[in-house]
Amino acid sequence: MPSGSATDNKPLPKVPTLPLTKKRRTSVREQVQGLPESENAPGHCYFPTLPLELLAEILIQTNSPRDVLSVARTSKLLCSTLVCNPTADFIWRAVRKKCLPHALPDPTHNFSEAAYAAFVYDGGVCDVCNDYTKEFYASFATRIRLCRSDVSAIYQGRRREEIWVPYVESTNCFDLNHDSSILNVGKTWPENPTILMKRSEWERFLVDYAAFSALFPPPSEELRKACADQIAKFPKVMEASVALQKWKCAYVKMHNANKTANEICAKMIAAREGWNEHDLLNSQCYGSLHRYKNHVLETVTSRDYLPIKLLVEAQLSKIQKHRQKENEASYRQRRDGVERYYNRLRSAGTVVPSLHEFRKLSVMATMQGSVSGSRPNSSGLAKDVKNSALFAELVAADLKMWMASTREKLCELLGFPKWRSASKTRLHPLDRITSRFRCRVCGKVAKRYEKERCLDFAGVCAHECPNDDKKARKPVDWSVDHFIKDEKASNAVANLLTLVGITDEGAIACDTVKLLGARIRCLSCEHAFIVMDFPTFIGHSHRHDNMQIALLPKGEGPEHAFEAGLSAKVMDMSPKAQKMRSEANYRCRHCVPIVKSADAGTDGEELVTTGESITKESHAEDSQTVNQKRRHWQRNKKNKLRSMDFNALRSHLKGLHGIEMVSDEDFFVQTLIT
Repeated sequence: MPSGSATDNKPLPKVPTLPLTKKRRTSVREQVQGLPESENAPGHCYFPTLPLELLAEILIQTNSPRDVLSVARTSKLLCSTLVCNPTADFIWRAVRKKCLPHALPDPTHNFSEAAYAAFVYDGGVCDVCNDYTKEFYASFATRIRLCRSDVSAIYQGRRREEIWVPYVESTNCFDLNHDSSILNVGKTWPENPTILMKRSEWERFLVDYAAFSALFPPPSEELRKACADQIAKFPKVMEASVALQKWKCAYVKMHNANKTANEICAKMIAAREGWNEHDLLNSQCYGSLHRYKNHVLETVTSRDYLPIKLLVEAQLSKIQKHRQKENEASYRQRRDGVERYYNRLRSAGTVVPSLHEFRKLSVMATMQGSVSGSRPNSSGLAKDVKNSALFAELVAADLKMWMASTREKLCELLGFPKWRSASKTRLHPLDRITSRFRCRVCGKVAKRYEKERCLDFAGVCAHECPNDDKKARKPVDWSVDHFIKDEKASNAVANLLTLVGITDEGAIACDTVKLLGARIRCLSCEHAFIVMDFPTFIGHSHRHDNMQIALLPKGEGPEHAFEAGLSAKVMDMSPKAQKMRSEANYRCRHCVPIVKSADAGTDGEELVTTGESITKESHAEDSQTVNQKRRHWQRNKKNKLRSMDFNALRSHLKGLHGIEMVSDEDFFVQTLIT
């Protein structure tokens, strides 16, 4: 660093070589003037700063050394005060003598008071599964801890005259943790004739015994001298372990009786208040009280419950709301499963009612359940409905029953009441292409029927009338009485079949009219050469009361060919379609003069028309009206033949020709759209 800089006089920071440890604050923060003591030092605990005499008066009132052990483990200061301080042993002894169910036996000389409390009350790792468990030792002498009745780690040896390795006090020790009815320790040391110990301890004893005594059963003097300390400690360890086993037996008996009494108390409270017992025990407030009382071997009283009653009720209300949300989520999941199954049926070509009506079928209503009622397994619903053959049969039976009444009423609308036929080649009236209906309630159709603007039998079943109330999500209930026969479409299809020379009773009728292509010409549109395919022809028939048609020979048609699906392509919501609509690339077919087509007809290319002669008198308008339209057409000839963008074309068709819904036969493009 250059001399004379401003930082020369500043000392360099000291870097510690060892990490600094956070020191505990023992001083009390001074009170800020103007604030109460409760708000002056929030979160500060004064309990560790109590003198030992006051701390002892508080802890001696507890019922178990486990509580003192828990307090000692809360902080380093309390640990050093209660555990590392020999003068605090009187606290442990006083609590040990008054603990429940009766005084805890005195510890052996190798234990301190705190270590003895941890030895008795602490949990540990199971010797079989190595999982942590809070259970007492199954055997205090061998320090075997089990979480289940599996004694594979225990070896059963035969009785010897002298053995100084601590072994299991009684064979009933392994039943106390699992069967609360076994509360008798049974025969204990030294009357217990069976030696049970850890396999590792037994094998170590056998090795030491064999090294000193060879083949003879009695141990040698050398082995006695080597194990003199263990031999001297053995009876004291076994006596203390037997005493702890008897204390544990009494503890388990009292714990089970107290737990039963607290459960009965919870049932009485739940019955009196009208609450669910399971919810009461799982509430945060009462559940904590219940578990704490079981832990300290005390019973729940009204004195404990009444102060927290309002809080418990609030928590139970919260639990019910949470369960309601879970029910709603499960219900939504089941409804989604029903909808997926419904879509699979539709994609397979099955005639099904609307989704709203499909949910009302008895099988689907059972599988779907309700929000507050039954709750079928939501996770397995999708798998069951997909793979179960029985479920598919039940759904098919429900659909057949629903279809029977619907087909009967619709047949009456078509003029075939109670239709029956023994022929297998004659189609049912509802399966014929002349079977066309419309909804008299809303007059709308689904997207797949936009071109035809009427419904067949499958469309009638799946039709849903939109609800006028925007806030109500539930659709209008379906009824077969909402539908009437579409006379215009039915008559037009019948006339077309007459031109082709077939009837609607055969199965080939549908395929035959589809193969016609764009050869159907509307003669009712007098001033235009309008041709179309069969689906467009059905929708076009609604523009005329009595539509007259002709069937063009193959290869004949207008100068600009008919393009199926053009209107749907242009009216799409994609960015490409928006760009197409903005281009001035569209012309109106109704404004194109038909002189060329008329001349072609007189030159010998005869049109195939209906049997009835179409006279000029039956289709001509009043001469004055015709002259006015002719003068209007001549005056605006140049404007009508111009190319327009699609929005201008729609306005032109609506204003000049009275066409509100643009279809493929109404316009053409100057430049082909790719």
